[in-house]
Amino acid sequence: MFIRRLEKNGCQGSVTSTTHLEELGEEVQSLHREGLLDKVLYREFAKYYFTPALPKSIPNAKSMIVVAVPQPMLRTTFIWKGNKVQVIVPPNYYDVNKVSWRARHELKMAFEPRQYKLVRALLPVKLLAVRSGLARYGRNNITYIPKYGSFHRLTAFYSDYESSVDNWQDKEALPSCVKCKACIDACQTGAIQKDRFLIRAERCLTYRNEKDSKLGFPEWVGASVHDSIIGCMRCQKVCPYNRDVVDWCIDRGAFSEKETAYLLRGRFNGEKAAKMNKKLMRIGLDLSTFPRNLKVLLDME
Repeated sequence: MFIRRLEKNGCQGSVTSTTHLEELGEEVQSLHREGLLDKVLYREFAKYYFTPALPKSIPNAKSMIVVAVPQPMLRTTFIWKGNKVQVIVPPNYYDVNKVSWRARHELKMAFEPRQYKLVRALLPVKLLAVRSGLARYGRNNITYIPKYGSFHRLTAFYSDYESSVDNWQDKEALPSCVKCKACIDACQTGAIQKDRFLIRAERCLTYRNEKDSKLGFPEWVGASVHDSIIGCMRCQKVCPYNRDVVDWCIDRGAFSEKETAYLLRGRFNGEKAAKMNKKLMRIGLDLSTFPRNLKVLLDME
């Protein structure tokens, strides 16, 4: 019933039993033991995602519910040297709380008149989505859902709702990934490779340009690699499963020449910085990525 409610309102979802919680964490840990995960990456995310446990706020949780909310790319404009420079923010960066609220609202409405607890879950949501049958993995390790491809955001909840159906299943990849090499050819950092389905996340541009601007980029990340102000869309733009949504983009936000110059200076403090950060948050960004990410895109113009 609640899955039908989600679909009626443009979302998709699935449910699995919390009895698989330990298995979910063990699956990721096994990749670490096999040496398939970068050690730094593992340390950064291990606390929440690789050793998941039921929260104290809902110790009797019976199910894990994962929801996919469709999201387009954002296009924002920076004025620089009298020119309008439009840059892309990929799906999955902005409206984080809004997406979570929407998913929670749809679930609560679907459960009425019964009232079940819904507690936001810090889990490896991509793996949960694939294991629950909601999504399939692409060769680029991004999840794809019917109709919207990779243009979606995932969010998960623990609940005391006990489903009569447990959708736990083996992981499945997109069928065409076996022969298709489009994302391999598009990736300029070597993160996606022919000899393994799991990407080398430490070489993914997304991982690199999400870090604090003070760290800069490794020498092997050339200027021509960048196509978004955060994250990367190269592998997603060429994926055949995104054919129907690849141009799905909405305009949000614009920065004057004065604001652009302020971001490029990279000296942020006081009330002005707070106001700028609030404006950036609407498009899924914050001051930590400036001036590095913006500078490299403006230099390409």
